[in-house]
Amino acid sequence: MKPTVNLLLDFGNTRLKWALADASRQLVQRGVVGYALPALDVWSHQLAATDVERILYASVVSAEQEASVLTRLRVPSERFSVSPRAGDLHNAYGTPDTLGVDRWASAMGAWAMVGQSCLVIGAGTATTIDLIECDMHGGVYRGGLILPGIDLMLQSLHQRTARLPEARVNYRALPGVPDNTHDAMTSGAVEATCGAIERMGRRLPDTAPWLLTGGNAPILQAVLGQRVCPVDDLVLAGLAQAF
Repeated sequence: MKPTVNLLLDFGNTRLKWALADASRQLVQRGVVGYALPALDVWSHQLAATDVERILYASVVSAEQEASVLTRLRVPSERFSVSPRAGDLHNAYGTPDTLGVDRWASAMGAWAMVGQSCLVIGAGTATTIDLIECDMHGGVYRGGLILPGIDLMLQSLHQRTARLPEARVNYRALPGVPDNTHDAMTSGAVEATCGAIERMGRRLPDTAPWLLTGGNAPILQAVLGQRVCPVDDLVLAGLAQAF
């Protein structure tokens, strides 16, 4: 008999990230799938061969997009929501009803991983930079910053100005000042993001880890170097703690 597992889903703006978690809350299998057919049908058919007991999902997309996935899986599902506390991690966000579930799940995953003050950086369609501090009772999630993601910054420059071109994110560290428009745009977006990260990081002790996750993580790591610790699927790691 196959061991029972739980399916974790992270409905992102551009793709669906998933993982199977065992009884010890470890992610034993994970992957990414697009929302378009036939990829979605192939993925759901493959999952049918596993003994998934239930689904926990975090979502920032529409109910219709969620349903297009969940109806294919035919397993009891539960939506993850922001809570006042998760174990000994206290949620001190001033307006918890407006806090994105992805930010809270990432904070839960980060706290479970390091158990100390840390910076949690999500580099996706939007960039989020959140802060967790320790107190005598455990961890305190303070909140943080939301920025346009690097791609959104570049799209905005192209769409809202008369002559700036459409630039793609293929950032490379330059030995000097960018001397062409494409490099000026991509370097501007990346350096602005890293500047916000570094400013938030100053609020914490120098020894506090900076956890970096998301599709644009490699780009930011190229600038921030060893100061950041790349972590795959931090939202899913947080969801695993919620079971």
